[in-house]
Amino acid sequence: MISEENKYFYSALSNIQNKKYDEAINDLIKVIEIDNNNLDAYHNLAMVYYEIKDYDKAISTYNKSIEIYPHDTDIYYYRAGIYIEIKDYDRAIEDLEKVILKNEAYSDAYYLMSVVYRKKKKYKKAIKYLKKTLEFNPEDYIAYYDAYRLYSMLSNYKKEEEKKEKYILKAQKYLKKSADLGYEKAAEKLNDNN
Repeated sequence: MISEENKYFYSALSNIQNKKYDEAINDLIKVIEIDNNNLDAYHNLAMVYYEIKDYDKAISTYNKSIEIYPHDTDIYYYRAGIYIEIKDYDRAIEDLEKVILKNEAYSDAYYLMSVVYRKKKKYKKAIKYLKKTLEFNPEDYIAYYDAYRLYSMLSNYKKEEEKKEKYILKAQKYLKKSADLGYEKAAEKLNDNN
């Protein structure tokens, strides 16, 4: 016999899949009323709030999750994503630093950190975090492509021909690697450049 809690939880998952977000929220709130330590319910509830762009409720739901499970790195990671959406980059950085501190090999956290620094127009720092992403996930063709884009941007800012050429060569190296890993956008760009 399926428990009341699981009945609501599976109903919520079905509603999420069918984009019936109001029903999913109601189901997940019922799950939390039955078991207010159900991390899966909080996580899915926060994700639904994120989907409907109710960022304040998504953040407060993640805050509640952190109260219950302060060592779960995913919570900080996903909350950082919301902070990026609302352009609160400093809080996003704080959350991502916590993720990296708890799990040094969390390549997606480094990638998200590069996104934050790119949005802050700190391109060299963004590249540093892309390199960390690739250290832990050398198959991440998107990270290679982003490194290509950032080095290309940096080459546009350089007046000195020698530095400009160095950035262009690095950009090409990252673009080729991205294409070699099967990223179609990189392959198209590589063909355009030749």
